[in-house]
Amino acid sequence: MQNELHRASVWILGKWLGRITRYDDRADARTDLAEFGAFEANLAEVTVVDHGADFAVSRWGAEIGMLCGGNQRNRRLSELPQPSRGQLRRICVRAMMSRAPAGERAIWAVRGGIWECVMLALPAAGNEDGVSHLLIALLFAPHPLFTDPFQSEEAARAIATPSIDG
Repeated sequence: MQNELHRASVWILGKWLGRITRYDDRADARTDLAEFGAFEANLAEVTVVDHGADFAVSRWGAEIGMLCGGNQRNRRLSELPQPSRGQLRRICVRAMMSRAPAGERAIWAVRGGIWECVMLALPAAGNEDGVSHLLIALLFAPHPLFTDPFQSEEAARAIATPSIDG
């Protein structure tokens, strides 16, 4: 599973980097989540609020909502349930302050399952004053130590990790 999550993270970073190099003026560029194909459901877009004290969710994918308590659109990250609240805010602050991608790995226990997670925060728009929007990616898969012993590896991988080829 870790290999699949790593490959998916690298693919998303490559798409993000390609997008950044296409737009010279990132302040007005709106992130088209559809560019990320099957991973669109694993993405959210947030706006920096109060100089980075919090982040308001403007768009929210269905899969990211599975681990974060549903669709969080028009809410702030500070209102999300734990464990997503603290960890997503932390990587958003790191990405905003460094003006560079930030990532973190975690293991979450949510809805009776144990999930291996990779979180990315990618600056999506900004100006000379700083980053104003971030793209968040939350990739997850069943933790290999806690998967159903009767489930095939391919079926477990398909639960939460979209195909990179799509």
